[in-house]
Amino acid sequence: MVAADGTRNVLRRWTWVLVVLCVLGAFHSVTGCLEEGYVLFNGVCYKDFAEEKTYEEARATCASDGGLLSMPKDNTTNIFIHNLAGGRNPWIGLNDINNEGQWVFEDGQTLESSGYSNWNRGEPNDLGRGEDCAVVYGSGHVWNDAPCSLTKGFICQLGETGRACERELLTITCAEGGTILVSYANYGRTSSTYCTEGPRLTDTDCTSDTSQNLVSQLCNGQERCSIQASNSVFGDPCVGTHKYLEVVYSCVRPGDATSTTEQMTAATSYTQGYCAEDVVETEAGQFVFNSTEGGGFSYSEERCPSSSAKPQASRFCRVTTSGTAVWDPPVFLTCDVSLRNLSQTTIASAEAALAVATELQVITAQANTLSSDDVTIASVLIQQIANAVPTEQIGDSLMTTVDNLMNVDSAVLQQSQQDRGGPTRVVQSLETFSDTVILTGEKYTSVRPGVALQAADISVEELDKGQGFAFYPSGNSSNSLMDGSVSGFTVGAVREPLLTADISITLPANLSSMVQINNTGDVRVSYTLYNDSSLFVQPSQGAVGTRIVGSRIAGLPMKNLTQPVTVTFAPLQDFSPEDVREVQCVYWDFEAEAGQGAWSNEGCMNQTEDNGRYTCSFNHLTNFAVFFDLRDGFGSHDKILEVITTIACVVSITGLVLTLLSFIVTMKFNRRVVGAHAKNQRLVLINLCVALLAILVIFLAGINQTASPIGCTIVAALLHYFLLAALIWMAMEAVNIYLATVMVFDHYVTRNFIYKAAAVAWGFPFLIAVSTAGPSNLYEYRSTKYCWLARLTLQYAFLLPAGLILLFNMVVFSIVMYKLLKGEKKQKKLTGAKKKNEADHQWAIRQLRRAFSIMVLFGLTWVFGFFFVIDDAAARTAFAYLFCIFNTLQGLFIFVFHCFMREDVQKWRKEFFGKSKKKNHYVVNRSTFSSSVARTPQNISFNPSPSVSKA
Repeated sequence: MVAADGTRNVLRRWTWVLVVLCVLGAFHSVTGCLEEGYVLFNGVCYKDFAEEKTYEEARATCASDGGLLSMPKDNTTNIFIHNLAGGRNPWIGLNDINNEGQWVFEDGQTLESSGYSNWNRGEPNDLGRGEDCAVVYGSGHVWNDAPCSLTKGFICQLGETGRACERELLTITCAEGGTILVSYANYGRTSSTYCTEGPRLTDTDCTSDTSQNLVSQLCNGQERCSIQASNSVFGDPCVGTHKYLEVVYSCVRPGDATSTTEQMTAATSYTQGYCAEDVVETEAGQFVFNSTEGGGFSYSEERCPSSSAKPQASRFCRVTTSGTAVWDPPVFLTCDVSLRNLSQTTIASAEAALAVATELQVITAQANTLSSDDVTIASVLIQQIANAVPTEQIGDSLMTTVDNLMNVDSAVLQQSQQDRGGPTRVVQSLETFSDTVILTGEKYTSVRPGVALQAADISVEELDKGQGFAFYPSGNSSNSLMDGSVSGFTVGAVREPLLTADISITLPANLSSMVQINNTGDVRVSYTLYNDSSLFVQPSQGAVGTRIVGSRIAGLPMKNLTQPVTVTFAPLQDFSPEDVREVQCVYWDFEAEAGQGAWSNEGCMNQTEDNGRYTCSFNHLTNFAVFFDLRDGFGSHDKILEVITTIACVVSITGLVLTLLSFIVTMKFNRRVVGAHAKNQRLVLINLCVALLAILVIFLAGINQTASPIGCTIVAALLHYFLLAALIWMAMEAVNIYLATVMVFDHYVTRNFIYKAAAVAWGFPFLIAVSTAGPSNLYEYRSTKYCWLARLTLQYAFLLPAGLILLFNMVVFSIVMYKLLKGEKKQKKLTGAKKKNEADHQWAIRQLRRAFSIMVLFGLTWVFGFFFVIDDAAARTAFAYLFCIFNTLQGLFIFVFHCFMREDVQKWRKEFFGKSKKKNHYVVNRSTFSSSVARTPQNISFNPSPSVSKA
């Protein structure tokens, strides 16, 4: 059996190898490597070694052949390597031996800087603290970390590596009979090991997208090749960093380089070609434009003399319908022009519009320096340009500007949106441009890293066949739209399956009959694609988890369609089911929130999910996405806390409501209470209960309503107001006790006390809330995660006054306690016995203790409640539980001590349930009516006679 199994394993392995060789042979010759046993793939020679060895032994074997352990730095290479091993689990040249957690390829490049990884879920986990080397395994060709001492098969790769520091010349040469085939080239810096004599080495994630194409054009098929490592050749991918040129190449037999290069081009069909370096001679001098990828701009090497180092000219590399990249004429820029200068320019012609558009894209390129006012000015200029002369050349600059604005800090975009609706204006202007752009061909397509647009004029007949648009990713880890391909299609004639698209939108067939298109000419159909939601500003406890796609038909209201528009999304990131409360198909409603805009699911006819992809059906056209409504971020505790919080709030609300009802049902007992202090105490407690009740109801109903910016701000303001009001009513209770026990003459307390207290307790918080929210905007005043105050507002508009109020209460309570204790001690010293009205002191102490307990309990509850939004997960969870517990105690405490145990409530219960038939007609004194505030001795009245009139 062992022998038979061994034979089968060998046959299986060689079957895999034969399959791989046959597949590769369909693309190009695999015998191009000069070294025996090696096969060529994407410019690199590979050889499978079946003999199992430790990682170090495998590394040494590859070194003896002049190579390295295979390094899969993209998905196709990863699959090739695993298949070449016959489905076994071979070593790959990746380890974290030197620095735990920092995985490095055998050529010294860090995994992070490579831009690709394929770890299995939960890996690398360093199980047993000894898994420092990587293997590839399984049907998904995933990676796992394993102990380097294990023995496994491996694959070696050959390929010489040449490097030259910045401003040096790199020369690579093949021996006689071989020609160069470049597999990798980069001008930048991905390691701190090489060319260390420069002034700045900290940026080790510096890559140039044009390097490999340029070096391949110069060197492939040559026996010898020299190239200068300089900014003039490759551009400057990271200003200020000392760079180097790194080229990985193989020497292959003549003729094989061409066939392999063709295969590589097919595998990266999203590349649009390059415009070669060009020099333009003008009367003003010479302008040098570096090689640029098709669809991109190149800025002249010649810079303005000012400190901004602004380029003096810009030039677009356009891709023709045949796929050839050609230069547009250069546009010359003005030095020292600002956004405010541009905003005063009159755009009356195509030339003026192009000049302003080009200046605008250059100025906004420094996105991190833009303010909210800059964004607003830029949005107005975009709107003016889009409404002027919408040529394709102008559109290229507009698209670059929009892409620049998408990189502006989110807080700046939020400020601009709140002030003048800047981001919304940008989106709407792009739609206007797509409706009116003057086409020079069948369609206009412009793709930038963050935004893409396609517009086409099609016949009504073609429209009724069903039209659509899709974005296909490149397969690598890049998130840029330029590394993928956009495609408009007619239903039934899709070249690539939509299942492989990251996002697609399909218009229904027979659309003309739904919207009553009467003309027989062409209609303008356009699509826009956004890589993220940065221009769709809506702070909320959630996230747009997909790209955003929109579609329009110019001049036609696309609403209430009888057949749905179908949109399919692949999420950009994986959300844990524990973190997601709800997933919704949404569209951007420009009119919502008083023109601020918001995501809405109105018009969503159907929503399904299959294998992680979401399909949405809408009865209208606009911009669509999938919105993930996220939970509070407590993981497995989230549902428990949600239930406990709800129960706690309901319990507290119930306790407060019962307390308020108790004052109503015991009203006839309360009328007999003598003294202003007692009446004031009841009214203070009623107002305090009202404030606490408002806090709990608003908190329960509105704390998570972040989907509505205006509504959320109102919730935050109301919580701010009622919390301060509750604290001040506690202070009023302390003042009332102080007046009753320390200031012993009634003229200090008048019937106007409660009105003065109400003016302070309800008015002062109003002034604070209005003065804070008034000068602020929606985003400065409140948090974006919860409907509560933002961090800065929290500090000076709530914590500061709350701290002062609590300090005031503590001082008052201390004075009262001191006076009571001192008075009792003095009386004992004089008489040798307790004070005649000892009950008065005991009552005051009970009232003081209750008031102090409520203050502490209330303060701790809401301190815990509004500080569990901190970043530390463990502390946040602990504070959340404490809030729930103390919140329940708060309502119960008030109910028990100020309702259930009040003697007037007890009397009412006895009377209500018939347990006490004798009616008591007497004035309640302080020793028997514990809920009354102490009165001065002169006002104390106790008369058990039934003939005593009511006070």
